[in-house]
Amino acid sequence: MNLYERELRREQARQKRIALLRKRIILSCILCAVLLILAGIILFLLNNNSKEKALLQQYYESFLEKQGLSTPDQNNDSFADWFYDQYPKKVTDKLNTLLENGSPANLDIYNVVGESMFVLSDRYQGLISTSNHIYEQSGKTAGEAEITVAGDLCFAEDGFVLDHYDTVNDLEKCISPELLDIMNESDLFYLNHEYCISDRGTPLSGKLYTFRADPKRMELLKQMGTDLVALANNHVYDYGEEALLDTCDILEDSGIPYVGGGRNLDEAEQAIYFIVNGIKIGFVAASNAELTLYTPQAEENSPGILSAYDTAAYNKVIQDASKECDYLIAYIHWGTEDYNYMNQQQMEQGREFLNSGADIVVGGHPHVLQGIEYVDDHPIVYSLGDFWFNSETKYTGVLKLNIGIEGLKEMAFVPCLQTNYTTQYLDTAEEQEELYTFLEDLSINIKIDSNGVITETK
Repeated sequence: MNLYERELRREQARQKRIALLRKRIILSCILCAVLLILAGIILFLLNNNSKEKALLQQYYESFLEKQGLSTPDQNNDSFADWFYDQYPKKVTDKLNTLLENGSPANLDIYNVVGESMFVLSDRYQGLISTSNHIYEQSGKTAGEAEITVAGDLCFAEDGFVLDHYDTVNDLEKCISPELLDIMNESDLFYLNHEYCISDRGTPLSGKLYTFRADPKRMELLKQMGTDLVALANNHVYDYGEEALLDTCDILEDSGIPYVGGGRNLDEAEQAIYFIVNGIKIGFVAASNAELTLYTPQAEENSPGILSAYDTAAYNKVIQDASKECDYLIAYIHWGTEDYNYMNQQQMEQGREFLNSGADIVVGGHPHVLQGIEYVDDHPIVYSLGDFWFNSETKYTGVLKLNIGIEGLKEMAFVPCLQTNYTTQYLDTAEEQEELYTFLEDLSINIKIDSNGVITETK
């Protein structure tokens, strides 16, 4: 190969290298451009997401402020960061649309997420556990919680309903199967636990009636479908401090929480919350039923009940609990025994409890039904009477509350008769109508239809 040919090949090789270099430069420029575009898109999305999170965080802090609560001191993500990590994009997109259009109501949040802001806040803070007195369970009907409430239950080993039960040894022969189905199938069944459950203690000196059940009777409470009990009454301390402490222990061991009493004042004042279908429902209880004080007020280091003879403490408990839930049920043990008509003190105190933040007030202690009154669209059920207590023949029933995210959707009364140590469901239209008319006549401003649904009359 001559010199010319070698030079020609060198030039051709050089031109190829130059062309390859140009191609690489062009490709590099294109790649850089693509990366810059992608970076811009990502930055845009990040900035846009930051705006969404800022709106949500602002809404959350506004919600807490409205409830009178402080923003939790979390060491990890903010509420908005946590929410965007926990929920899918279709949920966050819908929520962002709501926030951009203004401040959404709790109903709007619930419709998007399936949980109220109270529940979301608890979930964010990691508070939903029995140790924090917050219980969670599914409900049978989407968008609502069905709560059934019964009156006074008395288990006493000497006389009363347990003697009859021990004779028949079948709960369905003591409480109608229809009632047991209602109690067990509702999302939550709640009653007044008007006795202590223990094998310790001695009857209080000078007290006419003292009620104590053997611990094995807890099985009956479970068969009734009981989810929660009130201890705020005038019989839970009938066998003294030891028996009350046993009552608390046995209920806890059985997985049944209690309100209105306990080992100390903190327990007696403690609200219990249940989350059902994303709705947070609170329960509190107190008593002012005794003319002669046998049952002590719980103190810092001693057991007892939450007393409401001076209503200031109970009003504070109600006020604090109402800030933490969507709906608050306040139980009160009050009124005149064996008297169907509520007194002036009950009417005044019922209004106090509603004004303090209760959404409904439910009473017990008179042993008989008393009337119902609506005050500013909120009901006071003055007495549900004895549910299963003794041999007397008297009207009783179960209150059914269907609660939605905006409050009480429907309240109904399941008509019953306690007689001969049993509680029977009234299943004929004639019997039901007689009871409904009786209850209407005791009440202030209600109407009860043929299905037992209670509505306010204006």
